[in-house]
Amino acid sequence: MSDVLGAISRHRLGLFVTAVGVVVAWLLWTARGALPAFFIGLALAFVLDPVVTALERRRVPRWAGVLVSYVAVVVLVWGFVAFAWPPVAQQTGEFIEHLPELGQAITDFQDGVLEWYASLPLPPELREMVDESIAGAQTAFLEALRAVLGPTIGTVLRSVAFVFGLIIVPVWLFFVLKDRGRFPGAVAGALPESWRPDARNVLAMLGRVGGRWVRGQLLLGLAVFLASVVGLAILTFVGFSEFGRFTLILALIAGVLEWFPIIGPIIAAIPAILIGFTISPAAAFAAAILYVAIQQLENNLLVPKVMGDAVELHPAVMILALIVGAGLFGIPGAILAAPTVAAGRDLYRYTFQRLHDQPPEAAMAAVVGPPPGPPGESTEPGVPTKPGEPTEPGESGSGSAPGSGSAPARAVRRDPRDTAPDALR
Repeated sequence: MSDVLGAISRHRLGLFVTAVGVVVAWLLWTARGALPAFFIGLALAFVLDPVVTALERRRVPRWAGVLVSYVAVVVLVWGFVAFAWPPVAQQTGEFIEHLPELGQAITDFQDGVLEWYASLPLPPELREMVDESIAGAQTAFLEALRAVLGPTIGTVLRSVAFVFGLIIVPVWLFFVLKDRGRFPGAVAGALPESWRPDARNVLAMLGRVGGRWVRGQLLLGLAVFLASVVGLAILTFVGFSEFGRFTLILALIAGVLEWFPIIGPIIAAIPAILIGFTISPAAAFAAAILYVAIQQLENNLLVPKVMGDAVELHPAVMILALIVGAGLFGIPGAILAAPTVAAGRDLYRYTFQRLHDQPPEAAMAAVVGPPPGPPGESTEPGVPTKPGEPTEPGESGSGSAPGSGSAPARAVRRDPRDTAPDALR
């Protein structure tokens, strides 16, 4: 018993911080109905912070830069409502009126496939096996759909908390942008002094992944939207005029679903292909070719360039993360799966380096790479510019307390056992 009490006494600080973390996590989970609004605010913070920072470099106070950014957002929203919303609303109404024709096209296509299947000269045993496989696939699809939509419907039912959070988000976002530079120090200041370099590095890694992912997704969504508009306009020009009635709404669907990795573009192609079936099989085939071409352009040109520095995940890992995230948390889980796994990978690599006795700045450099630019300048928080240089004023390179007389930080060792596995890359 005395050994247990001694162990608790030695680790009382860590146990206290862990207990506080558990309480905070429980409170956030209890108030999860309002959290989506703050996730939207956090995404806006990642988008607007570069603008506010650029204005700050031009001697504009951060509070004034935030107000300028707010005015720009209001102007953009007003422009969208005034000029883009009327045709989008009109095409949405026409698309809803067109749904019975789409349903009939699906029914006709299904009947044609069933007639073709019935005409095949298959042995009774093989036909029974195929029928059972088709029935099992339909059941699995419905279960997967229910697993994805179930948590989302629960979130919608908590929409009162969401709306309340959405009202508060602009005020919250103002202070987040205005005092962005103080948050890492405030969080680190609430921790023991020996933990502060690690806390700053962890916050820097999370901000790095989150910011690059949000800005990359917005750019990809805009690119897919424009490519869809151009492609559907070409289909309209070559004779499939029905696509011209729904160009904006179909392109908007494609741009929004770009936030869903892997399956988003597939789902976005379905409405266009169904509209094509109401025209002719050739129109449906042309729509399928168009969306495949856009997807190939995105995968081979845009994603490697735009998202290469953001999540750096293998497609197989992204698909697994998407399925697990959707099964646990519905659509929000599917959207946040990629950055969550990427942040977890970076945290794992950082922890791996720290457990092998690397100082905080060397472990950070091993995760994010050496900072770009000329020597003596650093663009990533917590990453030293050269061995032994402190990451913050008054700190030694090893992350120990000021004046402790510790040795300068060591360079990153390249011994194979000190390099984290790259299985998630």
